[in-house]
Amino acid sequence: MKIKYHSLAALVMTAGFFSQPASAISDAYRAQLERSGCTQVSEANGTCNVSQHHSRYDDDDTSQASQRSTEADPRAAREVAHDLEHHLRGHYQGQAVDYMQANDWQPMNEEQSRWSKAGFIADFAMNNSGQIMKVKVH
Repeated sequence: MKIKYHSLAALVMTAGFFSQPASAISDAYRAQLERSGCTQVSEANGTCNVSQHHSRYDDDDTSQASQRSTEADPRAAREVAHDLEHHLRGHYQGQAVDYMQANDWQPMNEEQSRWSKAGFIADFAMNNSGQIMKVKVH
């Protein structure tokens, strides 16, 4: 009888442990990422530093993309295209749409094959089955 109670207690404790919500990052760190415009991935791989980036909501945003009225800087456009292709090439359009929306890109056409963000325009080149083959950014 004593063994049954120990087994039941162990089961209840294990269930309680696994039923707790998992949070990979603290609320404070999440807020810091949101303010900086960085993501966990970009901060982890060194392409973004949360302590050195200004908020994307700052009124004095002086980034090149927000200030220009002509074509994007070719080097910056290549970097954006490289990043998008890294995440989207080989994926189906529905997955690409989810990614673009999650990263604050705005669709420019009904087919959701042209997107805009921060002065950049991204166009998807897809094969007949709807897989992203290339992303052109200008």
